[in-house]
Amino acid sequence: MLRRFPGCILQGSGGALSASDSSPGGFDLDSLGAELNGYLDCSQQALGKIEVESVALFTSKVIEAWHEDRQVIVFGNGGSAATSTHLAEDLATYAIPFSESKRLRILSLNESPSIITALGNDIDFDAIFTQQVQQWARAGDLVLTLSGSGNSSNLVAAIERAREIGCLTAAMTGFNGGRLRELVDISLHVEVDEMQSAQDAHMVMVHMIIHGFRVAVRNILAERATGRAGS
Repeated sequence: MLRRFPGCILQGSGGALSASDSSPGGFDLDSLGAELNGYLDCSQQALGKIEVESVALFTSKVIEAWHEDRQVIVFGNGGSAATSTHLAEDLATYAIPFSESKRLRILSLNESPSIITALGNDIDFDAIFTQQVQQWARAGDLVLTLSGSGNSSNLVAAIERAREIGCLTAAMTGFNGGRLRELVDISLHVEVDEMQSAQDAHMVMVHMIIHGFRVAVRNILAERATGRAGS
């Protein structure tokens, strides 16, 4: 049996997908479907390993940052860069009613190709986030990085700099969590040995954070409105 996803047993008939003149694209749709079912099994296993208490703790720190007007900084490499930007976009926009003037100050360090390539070219790739953390972060800010392995040297260096500044640090990781898992204040770890399934779990945690923050903010605003109406 072909094992494309370590730690997960796929349900396919084994071997590469077989060609078939009767299926679109010349592939055996039954074999393809079995491969995809196997992938879903892996991701479902990964989701079952999410530590809700850790996600709730991190979400509470995002709520505190909004309440105290502190900044949230997020970043990652590759697919994790896209996930970090997704988190920043949703928390900056629809998570808070647009009628509310108090916004969450959140920044994704992956947003500027010009800055990233300048730092990578002029200094070193390991500096692309460290220099931005040095520029933007202040003591008390919340800094989150996302990494499948937890060992990417540019992410580790940036978290180390954030800790030196006095930031609260967090990391979403997979596999065994790597160096980041032990380095940060809040570990959002999913013990899974396949990168795509780890990233699936990270995206679900991102949506959990967005949902929890959105509900909490609306409850706070509703209580304030009720208090004003009753005074």
